[in-house]
Amino acid sequence: MFKKVMLAKNAAHSLLEIARNTHPREMLMLLRGKKEKDFIKIDEVLFAPLSQHDESSTSFRFDLLPIDFTIIGLAHSHPSGHPYPSLKDLNHFIGSVMLILTPPYQSTGDIHAFNPRGERVTVYLED
Repeated sequence: MFKKVMLAKNAAHSLLEIARNTHPREMLMLLRGKKEKDFIKIDEVLFAPLSQHDESSTSFRFDLLPIDFTIIGLAHSHPSGHPYPSLKDLNHFIGSVMLILTPPYQSTGDIHAFNPRGERVTVYLED
């Protein structure tokens, strides 16, 4: 199981900006990247197909998800500020990693990563 997530700077900035602009509704994005030996590298974020957002949840059409093996997880925001996945989040886990963004959506300290078991993983910003 991986111990860290390496996040490309442009992907981190995009996630934070989208979360800020969507607040107080939740946002949802697909994560594109690859698994390395002991970490996951996230290079890019993509809009989820036909996603819907409100103050307490977000969803998308899973049946419209492209067949793309570089999609390695999901990112979504928790406008409440709670930095941990809910049971619903864990039951709808896709891929290898989940990122949760919390207000004020200003830095990588507002990005929290989890593995499929709901265990927290360290986020590093790529140099």
